[in-house]
Amino acid sequence: MNKKLLAAACSAVLLQACSSTPSAPEPQAKASRPVEMNPKVLVENNNMGNCLACHSIAKEPNVAAGNIGPPFVAMKQRFPDKAKLRAIIYDEQVNNPDTIMPPFGRNKVLTAEQIDAIADYILQF
Repeated sequence: MNKKLLAAACSAVLLQACSSTPSAPEPQAKASRPVEMNPKVLVENNNMGNCLACHSIAKEPNVAAGNIGPPFVAMKQRFPDKAKLRAIIYDEQVNNPDTIMPPFGRNKVLTAEQIDAIADYILQF
């Protein structure tokens, strides 16, 4: 393309861009991560509950787990009332201010539905 044609084309584009009324930028939808509801994933995932960072599951000795918190053993016997286990997951600091367990519900790391799913899952051990 010769220089005169290129200059004319660029001028036309610039003129059009400058003379048009600027429009407000399109609002972008907030990127939201899908809500994970698989309790096994919630328990094992580093970005979710990450229970295995501190707790171990006796029924799954091959899974790498922590030893900071109590193991998931005899959970139905230890927590016959699911609401107590759920409350611990939601915010154990209410019962034990010295706990190192994060308040997953209070800090909105997990939804109420996710906490229920985790409690149901843990009670099987």
